[in-house]
Amino acid sequence: MEEELRPNGTQFEGKEEYVKEVFTEIASYYDEMNELMSMGMIKRWHRFMMKKAGDIDSKICLDIGTGTGEIAFLLAKNVGKDGKVYGVDITPRMLEHADMKMKEQDIPRPIIFEVGDALSLRFQDGYFDVVTSGYMLRNVTDIQKAINEMFRVLKPGGRAVVAELSKPNNRFIRFFYNLYMNHRVYWLGKKYGGGKKINGKEPAYEWLTSSIEGFPHGKEMTDKFKKAGFEDAQYFVKSLGAVNIYLGIKK
Repeated sequence: MEEELRPNGTQFEGKEEYVKEVFTEIASYYDEMNELMSMGMIKRWHRFMMKKAGDIDSKICLDIGTGTGEIAFLLAKNVGKDGKVYGVDITPRMLEHADMKMKEQDIPRPIIFEVGDALSLRFQDGYFDVVTSGYMLRNVTDIQKAINEMFRVLKPGGRAVVAELSKPNNRFIRFFYNLYMNHRVYWLGKKYGGGKKINGKEPAYEWLTSSIEGFPHGKEMTDKFKKAGFEDAQYFVKSLGAVNIYLGIKK
């Protein structure tokens, strides 16, 4: 039976506040859990994103939903001393961890981390050469609006490179994927978070796995990039379908 996709992902009343609480709760162990959830593949996904970003030496870049800054740090290492990187996130606690980690990073220029809303970025039209985002779109209340904002703040010729989790299309692979997500990841989340409910709703890592259910991916997502104005939009399937990397180029 094919998975039923929801055009705007999973939405419910109070989602924005719930998401803030989720990421406030998990900020201290977010990086470690990501490494475990991705079976050690997350750094490869991020390196692939940098390849798709192209030559960003001396460029101005924005990482939306930056969390603890992992993608932003890669951008900073590639833009050099004449480039500039911003990282925005709605959760102050995640940005506190990003700031702490930045002290240990070998980057030529500090990243500007700030609280910001992916649906209403404070930046002017056409300011950035590259916009990145990792695993953020499932957490917004309006996917299309978030992609529209990426397009708006990019310069002509600019690139949006976005990573999102997805479910493998191959039924055989999906069987083992579901076993891993529903048992191993669930156990890890309970171990780290204690199974604590957030705002009376799902515990943090139950949300992070259940939010993948029905989430638009592949062509459905590139259609949203095209609707935003990206004439050139494509996606790359990684780790047997566990993640998709999207590339949109603003003409």
